[in-house]
Amino acid sequence: MPVWNLSEARGRMISEAEVRLQYGDHPTMFCMLLNHGGKFTDFPGRKYVNGKRHYVDLIDIETFCVHDIDDMMVKLGYIDENLHVEMYYHFRRPLCDLDFGLFALASDDDVRHLAKYVGQHKLIEVYTEHGQTKLHTYSMSPNPSKVRIVEIDCTPKRLFLEWHDTQVEPNDVLTFEPNRNNPPVSPTRNEPSIDKVDMVSDNANIMETEIEHSSDDNSSGDDSESQDGDFLLDEDNIIDDVEVDMREFHLNVDPDVEWIGGASKRKNHVVTEDGNEADLEVIDMELFLSDSSSDDGIEGERNKKIKAIRRAHENENAQVSEPFYLYQKFNSSKEFKDMVNQHAIDTRRELDFEKNDKNRVRVVCRGTITSLGGGTGQEVVNEEGKCPWVLLASKWKRDKDWTVKTYVSEHKCLQTRKVRACDYKFLSKQILQLVEANPKIPVKALREQLQRIYKVDISKMKAFRAREAALKIIRGDYATQYKILQDYLLEVQTQNPDTTIKLDVESEPNPDVETRTFRRVYVCLGALKQGFAAGKRDFLGVDGAFMKGPFHGQILSAVALDGNNGIYPLAYAVVEAETLNSWTWFLTHLGDDLGLASNSNFTFISDKQKGLSSAIADLFPCAEHRYCVRHIHENMRSRWRGDKFKELLWNCSTTYTVQEFEKEMEEVRKLNQECYEWLKQIPPQHWARSHFTGRAHSDIVINNICECFNSKIIDGRDTPIINCLEFIREYIMKRIVNVEKEIDKATGPLTPTATKLLQKIKDQAEEYTASFCGNGKYQVSGPWQDQCVVNVNQRTCSCKKWEITGMPCKHAVSAIWDMRRNNGAIGIPETFVHECYWLSTWRNMYSFKVDPINGRRLWIKSPCPTTLLPPKHHVPIGRPKKKRRKSTTEKENMIKGNTVSRAQKTVTCTKCNNKGHNARTCKGQLPTVGKKGKRKNEKGKEKDKGKENEKGKQKKKGKEKDPL
Repeated sequence: MPVWNLSEARGRMISEAEVRLQYGDHPTMFCMLLNHGGKFTDFPGRKYVNGKRHYVDLIDIETFCVHDIDDMMVKLGYIDENLHVEMYYHFRRPLCDLDFGLFALASDDDVRHLAKYVGQHKLIEVYTEHGQTKLHTYSMSPNPSKVRIVEIDCTPKRLFLEWHDTQVEPNDVLTFEPNRNNPPVSPTRNEPSIDKVDMVSDNANIMETEIEHSSDDNSSGDDSESQDGDFLLDEDNIIDDVEVDMREFHLNVDPDVEWIGGASKRKNHVVTEDGNEADLEVIDMELFLSDSSSDDGIEGERNKKIKAIRRAHENENAQVSEPFYLYQKFNSSKEFKDMVNQHAIDTRRELDFEKNDKNRVRVVCRGTITSLGGGTGQEVVNEEGKCPWVLLASKWKRDKDWTVKTYVSEHKCLQTRKVRACDYKFLSKQILQLVEANPKIPVKALREQLQRIYKVDISKMKAFRAREAALKIIRGDYATQYKILQDYLLEVQTQNPDTTIKLDVESEPNPDVETRTFRRVYVCLGALKQGFAAGKRDFLGVDGAFMKGPFHGQILSAVALDGNNGIYPLAYAVVEAETLNSWTWFLTHLGDDLGLASNSNFTFISDKQKGLSSAIADLFPCAEHRYCVRHIHENMRSRWRGDKFKELLWNCSTTYTVQEFEKEMEEVRKLNQECYEWLKQIPPQHWARSHFTGRAHSDIVINNICECFNSKIIDGRDTPIINCLEFIREYIMKRIVNVEKEIDKATGPLTPTATKLLQKIKDQAEEYTASFCGNGKYQVSGPWQDQCVVNVNQRTCSCKKWEITGMPCKHAVSAIWDMRRNNGAIGIPETFVHECYWLSTWRNMYSFKVDPINGRRLWIKSPCPTTLLPPKHHVPIGRPKKKRRKSTTEKENMIKGNTVSRAQKTVTCTKCNNKGHNARTCKGQLPTVGKKGKRKNEKGKEKDKGKENEKGKQKKKGKEKDPL
C-alpha cells in the first residue's frame, strides 16, 4: 500500500530543483502540488483562482492510481454523507500553461500518460473541480472515462493537525497510509523529512488562507538574517508590524542587459512531449496568395520564392543533426565561437581553437582516441592520434560575414565530462531565470542541477561563481551603479513631490575634473513627511546598520511610531561610517525636513552610537534623548552578571515616579556598591521613565522600532547602491498599502493596539474606587495601599503614567467612571485618550502614498555635468564579514547539541591565579597580586622545590651506583 505525506503550501513555494535534490535520481518517485477548492477562468490566459494548495510527497508512480486522489480529498475535509458531487481531476504537463497543457486524470490510461513525465520532472501539478467543468480534457482522454462521483462537500472544512504521541520529536513527521475503502486512519511514525507537516484527522485547528494564484507563479523565499533579540520584554510597547512581501523585488539598472523574461528572439518554437523545444519552420502564407488571374509573371515570381524557401528549408534540415554546414554565414567571429562552445558542451567534446585571428578561426578536436589492449582491461592510447573533426571559418578582408569553408563532422574520440567551454560565464547566462526566482539557491543544489542538465563535471567553486555572476547581471554592477545614481535620484524626486534628496561628494581640489567621488546620500520622501505630521507624535528612533557589499558603509535611518505601535520609516541615508560628522549631517537635514529648531521639544531614542549623543546635544539642546535600556544592560553585564542585576535595572527604568526610582536604586546599592556608582553616572532622564516628559506620548525605553526596520531591509543591504535605496523605497511603498488594508478592517474609536491596552487598564481599574474632591480632582484608592490624585481637567495623575503615555491610567479610568455620579457628565475613557491613538489619526497618517517610479529606460538624464565614482574601497584583512556581531548575551546563551556552550566563559588557573587557562595547561606564569594567589603560589613553589630535591637525590644515587 502506498505511503504519502500531505502538507499545506505556506510561504515560499517549493521549486523543481529542491524536489530533485530530495529525490535524487529515483525514476518513479515524485511530488504532487494539489490545487483544490477553486475554479478555472475562461480561455485565453486561463488561471485557477480562489483555490488552495497542498503538497503531496512520497508518491510512487508505479503504485499510484486515481483513487489516491479521492483519499486526499477525504483527508482535506471535502465530505458530506448526504451530498453527491461530481469530481474532475486534471494534471498540467510540465513546461506548459493552463491553456494548452491540461490533461484528464480519471483512468489508468491517464495515469500512464502522467508517468511519461515523472522521469524528467519531479513536481507535478494536479487541479480539481467540483460539480461541473468548462474544460474538454475528459473528452480528449485516450480512454474517455465517466465522471467520478464522490461524496463531496463543496465548502472545504478546516484542516486539522493531530499529534497522537506527546513524545514526538520536533523533526519527526507523522505520515498516514491512504485507504481506498475505509475512512482516514490514525497516523503512523515515519522517518524525518525536511519541511513537511502531515495533515491528519479532525481535532485541532490550523488557519488555512485562501489564495488566488496562477499555475505558473513561482514564489521564492528569502531566508532573513536574525536580528537582535530583546531579552527585556516591554509588554505595553510591543511593536505591531504588518508583513510586507519583498520576495518579488527586482531592479535591472544595467541598460546593456536584456530584461529577464522579455520577448524571445526566436520567432517560432514548440515544446515536445519530453519538455524540449523543437524548431518549427513557418512558411509565410502570403507568398501563396494571388489573384484568380493566370498571369505568367505573377506565377513565375511565386515559383521562384517557393524554390528559395525550399532550398533554405533543406539547409535548415541539415542543422537538425549537425549545427554546422558549408557556406554557413555568421555576422561576427564572436557569434561563430559562441556556437562552437555551445556545440562542445552539447556533444561533450574537447574542441580547441587552433587558429584565432582577425580573418580566420580554425577549430579542432583534442579528444583522446582509446582502445582496450590485450584483454588486460587497461586503456591504450592510439598512436595515430588525432580526431578527424575540424571546422574552419574565415572572411575576406572586404567582407563582413564569416563563412564556414571546411567542416569534417566525424568524431572518433570518446566523450568527456571535462569540457573547457563550460565555464562559469557560460553557466551564469543559463541560470538567470533560476537565480532571479531564488537568489539564495544553495550552491550544492545548483551544482547538481547543472550537472544533470549538461552531463559534465562542475565544481562547487564554478557553480558559486556562476551564481554570483548571474546575480551581478540581474542586480547590476556595484561600481557601475554609481554612474547612474544621479539619474535614479532625479527620477525619485520627480515622481514624488516635496521629496528631499541630498547628495554629498568628496571635496575635489581641481574644479575642472569631470568626476566626483561619492560620499553620502540622504532621502526623505514627501509622503512620509506629511504622514509623520499627521500622526501627531513627536517621537523618533535613530539607528544605523552596516552594508554588506564591497563598498562598506552605514545605512542611517529615522523611524517613527504610529498610533498602533507600528513602525513608520521617515528618512534614510547611506554614509561612509557612524561618526560625529555623519550623524550631524544626517540630523541637520532631518531637522530641516521636520522644521525642528534648536529650542524644539522633540524626543529621540537611540542605542547611544558613536557621535550620536553629541550631535543631538549640539543641534537640539532642548530635545529629550532616551537611551535603549537593553544596550545599557549589555555594557553593565560585562562587569556585573546575573538575573538580579537585570531585574533591578529594569525596575529602575520602568517606574513612573521619582520616589519609586530612588527606592529601586537603593536596592541596587545594597546589592553592589560599584554597580550603583556606575549606574548613577548615567543621567536618569535618558533611561528612566520617572524622569521622562510627556512630549512623545510614549514610555518606550527599548529601541526596537529601529531594530524592526533594520530586519526588514536586510536583503537590500547586500545589493548595489541603487538596488539598496530602491529596496527601502519599495518596502515603504508596499507597507503603507498593507497597513491601509488593516485600517479598513479595524473598528472602534481607537487603533487595535490602543484598544487592547485600554481594555487591560479597565480591568485593573475595576479594583479602584474614586472620591470626588471638587474642581475636577479625585482621590483614587485601590489594593496594596495604592492611592493617587487624579485631575480630570488637566488630565494628570500623581502616578505620572497618564501624562507620559497619553492614555488614562487605572486611577484615571476609575475617576472618569465616577464623573457621571457627581457632575452628570458621561465618563467614557476613550474620549480622554490622546488623539495620536485615534483610529481617524491612524487612517489619516497612512493616507499619504509613496508614488512608484519608472524603469531604467525611462529615467531622465541628470543635468549634472560631473560623473559620480564609487567611494574608495579599502580591502580589509581576511574574509569579508556579512553577519552581524552578536551581543555578549547571545554568545553566552549559545547551545551546542544538548549542552550549554562554554564559549566566552573565562576560566581561572588554580596555580597562578591568572585567567585564560587552567591548572592542567599552566606553564608557570607570573602570579597575580592577591592573598589567595600568594598562598596558592607559595604552596606551588614548595611543591616544586620538593620535586626538585627528590630528583637531585635520585641523580646522586645513580652516580654512586655507576661503576665507571
